[in-house]
Amino acid sequence: MTEATFDIRMQVMWNRLISVVEEQAMTLLRTAFSTSVREAGDLSAGVFDPEGRMLAQAVTGTRFPLAQRTRRLASSVVWGHTTTSGRDGA
Repeated sequence: MTEATFDIRMQVMWNRLISVVEEQAMTLLRTAFSTSVREAGDLSAGVFDPEGRMLAQAVTGTRFPLAQRTRRLASSVVWGHTTTSGRDGA
């Protein structure tokens, strides 16, 4: 595979990931019971790997480090392991 082909494939995969998280965010907005979510867009949607590292996050929504840490901790509960550090990007 040439470098140009690799770059194109990576861009296609990135666009797919972004589409997934944007669809998550739109579904949350459409189906939310919370006024904060429906009217203020106070939400966050993302795709994570099994170790809790964020791969992609929706453009809309909350983007605070605390929210990322909370999602990381929730992911560790779901996947049955903990991260070595509570810091984002670790």
